[in-house]
Amino acid sequence: MSAQTLPFPYIWNLFPSWVSYLLERALLWRAVTDGERSADREEDRALIEAALKDENGFEKLVRAYEKMVFRVAFRFLSDETDACDVAQEVFLRVHKALKDFRGDSSLSTWIYAITANLSRNALRSRKNRSKVQVLAPKEEEEGSGFWDRVADPRGTTAHQGAEGKDLGSAIQRAVRALPEDYREAVILRDLEDLDYQQIAVILKTGVGTVKSRIARGRALLREELKEWV
Repeated sequence: MSAQTLPFPYIWNLFPSWVSYLLERALLWRAVTDGERSADREEDRALIEAALKDENGFEKLVRAYEKMVFRVAFRFLSDETDACDVAQEVFLRVHKALKDFRGDSSLSTWIYAITANLSRNALRSRKNRSKVQVLAPKEEEEGSGFWDRVADPRGTTAHQGAEGKDLGSAIQRAVRALPEDYREAVILRDLEDLDYQQIAVILKTGVGTVKSRIARGRALLREELKEWV
């Protein structure tokens, strides 16, 4: 019997068991991912409908995304006051444009894009500033400040000693020193953990360009931080 006439089940048995396992896992991952995306879209739809209905609904949307918006703005700007200003502007834009949101992307990706655009504008408008804040804002004496309430839970809880503080400061300076296109891509990928497609939508470019910018940005960071790594 020639290979061309072998029955499919027989041919399948010729494959190593690990190939079958990988294919099964890939199909399972796709099913789970599709299910998660469907659930996310349903959640988006409910949140949008509530936000368009009344102010209480819109406040719920704000609460759902305020931490993310402030975090992204702060990572772009490294300044609490500027990040707060951008966050307020983001939700003003969202409130105004939500009725026209068509759902071509997820709600979070859309809000990411607005935040990135407004942060970019804020950076350009402050070119003449002589000094900008590099480290995260200090805690207020009475209770925790706004930064503590919206701090990224995935980040470290505190720097351990002077070496940790120095490294954190060096990383933030290195990120801020990157060319704008590379900085945005690195922040969205390595700090916000977005996938390439989401970043491409946010930055309005192709996935290949996103990957190239991330690779180049990482290379520049490694060079800048070579004494630490």
